[in-house]
Amino acid sequence: MHFFAQVFLSAGLAISAVGLAASEEPPQIQSFVEFCAYAGANLTDGHWLGAYCRNNMIDEFGYNYTWVDLDFCVGNNGGQLIAYKSGNYSTSCTKCAINHETKTLMLTCDCEHPDKEYSTSSLDLGNNILYDDNGSAGCFDHLGNKTWLGP
Repeated sequence: MHFFAQVFLSAGLAISAVGLAASEEPPQIQSFVEFCAYAGANLTDGHWLGAYCRNNMIDEFGYNYTWVDLDFCVGNNGGQLIAYKSGNYSTSCTKCAINHETKTLMLTCDCEHPDKEYSTSSLDLGNNILYDDNGSAGCFDHLGNKTWLGP
């Protein structure tokens, strides 16, 4: 794991714990495209997705900056991106980018086939894989890290 990722993961876990303890409401899993600013999302190193997502403190209009490692969410199945828990797609896919489409967020990569050829594949992250859990982007049972961005 990159040093950069380790630092942010450690810091994010500590911040997440503080943020969850401060919330009086139980975490509520919400739609990623409805509760996160997916149009402003960014992709770093081909697999770290960052976005602003709304937390449960609606009365304070609180948002968190959250980042999630998409390797926990996406796999490569014969050259096609698929939703897959701990799929580790970035080891066999290159030139990955996100596209902000109407009402969704698409991941597009060139992914390796078993015959070592590559093809372009896309996957709808916003509607089918990612969710917002109290300001943290997540997929399957994996939650990303977050920082508090209150008023």
